[in-house]
Amino acid sequence: MGVIGYNIMGKPMGKPPKRRKVIYGQNFLINEAVARNIVDSCGFSINDNVLEIGPGEGILTGLIVGNTKTYTMLEIDPFYYSFIKGKFNLNKFGGINVLNMDALKFDYIGLSRSLSSRIRVVSNLPYEISGPVMEKFIKEKDAFSDLTLMFQKEFARRLYAKENDRERGALSVIADINFEIIELLEASKSDFNPVPKVDSTVLKIIPKYHADDNYLWAVNSSFFNYFVRQIFKLRRKKLKNSIYASFFGIPSDIKEKVFAEVNIDLDKRPQELTTTEFVKAAKKYDDYLKTAEKRYNKRRL
Repeated sequence: MGVIGYNIMGKPMGKPPKRRKVIYGQNFLINEAVARNIVDSCGFSINDNVLEIGPGEGILTGLIVGNTKTYTMLEIDPFYYSFIKGKFNLNKFGGINVLNMDALKFDYIGLSRSLSSRIRVVSNLPYEISGPVMEKFIKEKDAFSDLTLMFQKEFARRLYAKENDRERGALSVIADINFEIIELLEASKSDFNPVPKVDSTVLKIIPKYHADDNYLWAVNSSFFNYFVRQIFKLRRKKLKNSIYASFFGIPSDIKEKVFAEVNIDLDKRPQELTTTEFVKAAKKYDDYLKTAEKRYNKRRL
C-alpha cells in the first residue's frame, strides 16, 4: 500500500471539533510531561518513517509532526480522524498521512515495502485491543524497526514476563521469541481522560532475528505457537499433569519421553520453563508428529 495518494493536500481545516464521548475504549493521555518522555524515548529523527496508532486528541502528534521523514496516523474513530486533521495545519508538512482505518486490519508490511524502509511505531493503545494487536505485530514484525507502546500495566507485565514469573503465559513466550521488550516508564491512571481503572506501562519492543536453526524454525512455525498455548492450558499444574490435557493423539509415554530427551523436569510448571526449553520441546513434538505421519502414509500405500 503506497503513501502517495494519502497525503493531505487540502486547505487547513480550521478549529478542531469539541471533544465528545469516546466509542472505541480510548483513554486519552493528558499529562504533557509523560507525553514528552514517551516521544523523547523514541528519539525520532528526520530520517525516520513513523506511524502512530490512535492519535486521538494529538498529545503525541504535536511533538512528532514535522520532525520525521514520513508520519502516518491511523485513527479508527471518524470523529477523531476529523479532529486530528483540524487541530494541526498538516498541509504545511511533507509526508503526512492521516488514515481513517482500523489498526487491526492495516497492512504494515505493505506500508514498509512502499517506503523501502522499516517503520517506527508509537501509540497509546486502547486496552481492549492490546492482545489482538500484539498478535498482528508478531505476524508482521518484519515491517518494524521498533514499537513504543503503552499498555495496561497488568498486560505489560504478562507480555515481558520471563521464566519463574507467575504472570508468564503463552503470549509471554511467543512475544519473547519475536521481540526484545524493554520497560520504559509508567503512567498513573490520573494521567488520562477518561480516567481508567488501572495504571499503564510504556514498553519499547524491538524485533529479534535468530541465527539458531531451532529458533528460526520456531519463529516461522505455526506449530510452535500452538504447542505453547497447549502447554499453558493448565498453567498452574505441573507438566506431568498438564501434558495429559494436550496433544490427545500422542501416547502419554511418548509425551514424557519428549520432555526427558530435552532434559525438562516434568515436576516444573509451564511458567517455569525458559523460552529455549519451549523451543526444544516443541521441535521434538513436531519431529515426532511428522515421523508418525510418514509411517502412517507408508502403511496406507
